[in-house]
Formats: sequence, C-alpha cells, structure tokens
Amino acid sequence: MYAGAVITLFNAIYGYFFMPESLEKSRRSSSISPKYLNPFIQLSNVFSFKFVKWLMIAGFLIWIPNGSLQVIFSQFSIDTFAWRALLVGLVFSIIGVLDIFSQAIIMPRLLKYLSDKKIALLGMISEMIGFSFIAVSAFNAYYPVFIVGMIFFGLGDSIFGPAFNGMLSKSVDLNEQGRILGGSQSIQSLARFIGPIIGGQLYGRVSHSTPAIMGVILIGVAALVFSKQHRWIRYK
Repeated sequence: MYAGAVITLFNAIYGYFFMPESLEKSRRSSSISPKYLNPFIQLSNVFSFKFVKWLMIAGFLIWIPNGSLQVIFSQFSIDTFAWRALLVGLVFSIIGVLDIFSQAIIMPRLLKYLSDKKIALLGMISEMIGFSFIAVSAFNAYYPVFIVGMIFFGLGDSIFGPAFNGMLSKSVDLNEQGRILGGSQSIQSLARFIGPIIGGQLYGRVSHSTPAIMGVILIGVAALVFSKQHRWIRYK
C-alpha cells in the first residue's frame, strides 16, 4: 500500500509538470457553476447526448462483470486450484503485461486497419471468449484453461478501453469531451461498485462459474446494443 501511494504521488507530479493541457485556452470555461459539481446533474447531462447514450449503456453492461471478476479472482483461484498468493499475483501480472503489450504493439496496428467500432467489438468478443474459458475451468479445475481465459480477457479489455474512449471523444464537440469522458468514468465506477456485489452473491450462493457466465451474457447484450445503436452516433 505504501509503495502504491508513492508511485501514485510521483505519477501525479509527473502529470502536473510534463502533461500539457490538450484543450485550447479559447475553448476552456472561464468559470464553473456550483451545479456542475453535482454528480447526478452531470450524469443526466451526459445521457442527454443521444449520440453517446447507447455507448454508455453498452459500457455499463461490460464493466459490471469486469468489476465482478476483479473481486472474485483471488477467491476463485484459491477455491478451484488451491493457489497461494504468489501464483495469484503472477497471473494478475499477466493482465498488466498484456495491457502494456496491447497499448504499445497491438493497438497501433489495429488502428491502421480497423475503425474504433470494430476494435471495440473485437475486444468484446475476446472478453466473452475469456469468460467462457474461465467458466469451463470452474468445472474441470484445470488451471491452463483458466490462464487462457485470463489472456483472452486481458487482451479484450486492453483494446476495448481505448477504442471506446476514442468513440466517445469523437461523438461530441471538443469543449464537451471532458464532460463525456468524466461521465464515462463515473458510470464505470458505478458498474464496478455494483459488479462485485452481484458477482460475490452469484459466486457464494449459486456456483463458482456463474459470475463468468454472467460476463458472457452481459457482454453479449452489450455488443448487440453497441452494434445496433452505433448508427446514431455521429463523428466530428
């Protein structure tokens, strides 16, 4: 925890001094009204953009099982494979390595050939495959199947996020991008609050595979919503 706090502090210092503001001064607000500090008003304003409303709904459906997986991952590994903390940490590190690999190597190549929408859908499909493998590993207690599932999930999650944010930012004017992306983070936080509650109850009361099955179902619905409603989105 101390190490995490120190790294976060250095990250904040680096961001303050070395990350330039991307929004031009002429497009920035000169003052902030107190009503803008109300998170519920901000969320309602975000959903007033009909071009991004369905994107937000699709993202919410995806982030619920993702938040659930983060919470049950350790307990699932211990209950199913009798892993100790070291192995749990090593598999967690796979997700981090995959994220670095995807951002540095895979995403730049995908963007040359695919649109943001296709990349996001590809990420959803990869996550669904990952959740399917994780569910199967709960039945056969065969850890290589679980690791394969985590790899598919990690790759899908790492390419979905940038593509999703890219679509959001292109769907509104420059002076609205901060509000939309902030609203997206709020909705993601809400989903990651709800997801662990649902996933934990399913894991403890139904079966160890149920949270992963929920992931396949919800992401499948999200992909359907995403693909059907995307025609309403305009890019600027």
